[in-house]
Amino acid sequence: MGGVFSKPKIPGPSADEIKAQADARTAQAEEKALLTEQKAEAERKKIEEMQQLQARKRGQRYGGRRSLLADREDAEMGIKKTTLG
Repeated sequence: MGGVFSKPKIPGPSADEIKAQADARTAQAEEKALLTEQKAEAERKKIEEMQQLQARKRGQRYGGRRSLLADREDAEMGIKKTTLG
């Protein structure tokens, strides 16, 4: 009588279905890792470009002063002091 009152058992997925699901999960994880790596590489490139731009601007700002204060005779001869009055 036990079989009459119990629910029927539903068979689980087949071995092929389990393997296909595992392969799909693996492929999805690899794709996610690849996308993360690409994002990180793009971010590194962006940071590198910003640093190069900042270095260029810094060089334009301070480059003349460094060359005027170099170790040579009469380093200050290149500095022109002008007044507006």
